[in-house]
Amino acid sequence: MEYTIVSGATDLELIKRVTELFETGWETEGGVTIAPDGRFYQAMIRFDDEGEEYTAGQEL
Repeated sequence: MEYTIVSGATDLELIKRVTELFETGWETEGGVTIAPDGRFYQAMIRFDDEGEEYTAGQEL
């Protein structure tokens, strides 16, 4: 499994980046965080091995 955090200066910038990652197999993990400076963050995961314990789309 891979884990990353995506950020954007605006909600629309974050949506664009998250959508791009969806197209390569990434999934959101948890909700969006907004930092005190107004920047948006989203944790994302991707399963890179079909034999892993969890499958894409399954809640962890």
